Amino acid sequence: MNNKKIIKGKVKDIKLSEPILYIDNEARNRSGHMGHPMLNLGNGKIIDFNSNVSSIRCDGHSGFGWMEYRLSEDYGETFGDFIEIPYTKNVLLDGLYSAIIETAVACDDGSIVAFCNIFSQENSVCCNPYGKPTYIRSMDGGKTWENAKTLSEFEGRVYASRYHKGSIYTLEFCNREVVGANENDLYRIFMSNDNGKSFNELCVVPFESTKGRFYGTIQFDMNDNLFVYAYNENCEEEMDYAISKDFGKTWCKTGVCYLDKKIRNPQVAILDGQFILHGREAGNINSFVLYTSEDGINWDEGSRIVDYHPAVSFYSNNVIVTKDEKDRLLVQYSQTYKESCCVNIYHMWIESI
Repeated sequence: MNNKKIIKGKVKDIKLSEPILYIDNEARNRSGHMGHPMLNLGNGKIIDFNSNVSSIRCDGHSGFGWMEYRLSEDYGETFGDFIEIPYTKNVLLDGLYSAIIETAVACDDGSIVAFCNIFSQENSVCCNPYGKPTYIRSMDGGKTWENAKTLSEFEGRVYASRYHKGSIYTLEFCNREVVGANENDLYRIFMSNDNGKSFNELCVVPFESTKGRFYGTIQFDMNDNLFVYAYNENCEEEMDYAISKDFGKTWCKTGVCYLDKKIRNPQVAILDGQFILHGREAGNINSFVLYTSEDGINWDEGSRIVDYHPAVSFYSNNVIVTKDEKDRLLVQYSQTYKESCCVNIYHMWIESI
């Protein structure tokens, strides 16, 4: 691993690799917003999803396109060719919407469940109003996919999902527009106990307010506590959190985390017992920022791990990769190229030291 820097963590210090260009969208005159999930399929196999969207519409900052994936057989070191996901291409060709996979899970029975946000093409910018999200399943590592099903009765955007102890938990912000405007715009968790064959609403996440909120992520800690986080556009240094000790049935604690360098589109992982939080530094700085925490509530001062780029950079995701009994975190993120909102996709490895 070529070392870029060592960061002093709340629990353990971590080491970061140099950024690795993963998808050169500039070379193919495309962009790659919104679709970044990665899954560990076991035995060194990683499936890495990416969007293939227009470099022209919204100056490259839209969901106008389809989804692809690439496979790794060597623990994420190299990846194969792009493989299109037919459902997402067909939705686009129908001319009304696009279906972009923002999150996915791998289940113990070998199934992959990918959640598709349904983006409209009504507005001249971005991807809203949203439709009702759907999901698709594959039982053969992505070679074939079952017909899409609707996740919920609510229009909105699915931001995160986790597979934990045989169940799938997926977080939808039930709001057809991007930003929460009133008390009816709610974060809901939907749950499946049959590896994604069906879903039912588990709960409403009891944030004090959802006005000005969007984005979100979820994580189970080492003690099976469920953490849910939400971004606050009106106060970007304060990230809402809610904690459940009984798998989302009830909620024991809610509040805000203070983040010195702010964050937008937060993504969280636990590496060797330490919470890792990464996303775009909000405000006018626009770097890629990373925080560490022992408890998922109190975070360090944050570290800028990639320097300034225009505001649409640094949407990201991650996956734990285990080799020879050692865990590493593979982070995927977007970064603008030229003077546009078009993005290339990069990888970065993080490991404890």
